[in-house]
Amino acid sequence: LLLNHFPIIGTFVGAGLFLISFLVHAQSLRRRSLIVLVAMALLAIPAFVTGVGAQVKLTGVPGISEALMQRHLGSAELSVWFIESTGALAAAGLGRSGQHGTAPRWNTLAIVPCLLITVVLMARTGNPGGDIRHSEIVSPVSSTTIESVMTFFEPSPRGFTSLMVANQY
Repeated sequence: LLLNHFPIIGTFVGAGLFLISFLVHAQSLRRRSLIVLVAMALLAIPAFVTGVGAQVKLTGVPGISEALMQRHLGSAELSVWFIESTGALAAAGLGRSGQHGTAPRWNTLAIVPCLLITVVLMARTGNPGGDIRHSEIVSPVSSTTIESVMTFFEPSPRGFTSLMVANQY
């Protein structure tokens, strides 16, 4: 369970360090933030895989909402794609900054929007994840325009879960 919190919290930390590095004009801080983002991209893989296993175990358990699990899984899948993209861009920036002392401008310009989207998606993934086991904090789901748009882009978790479970052996 602790593993599942690292990619979310670490992405917030990495994003904070990355944005602060612009304010203080510190290449060393930017490089450290890229290291954090690469690490979070790597940690997101086992976190996602264990989450799929947890969903299989919790299906049918009284008091566990199937709808919340599906929402969490769809959001997690989208988050994984974005954190992996952000991690790949961060790794490219690290490679270039090691050779030239600074990441190329195109890399930094690509990381910023990808990272901001990733932060939003990670927060969105963590929220229903906490709601699954903590019914005391569940708020009524509001159907906002942003919620509708994000739900439209989330992949269908049923097919992906079946694929993950079938390939675990």
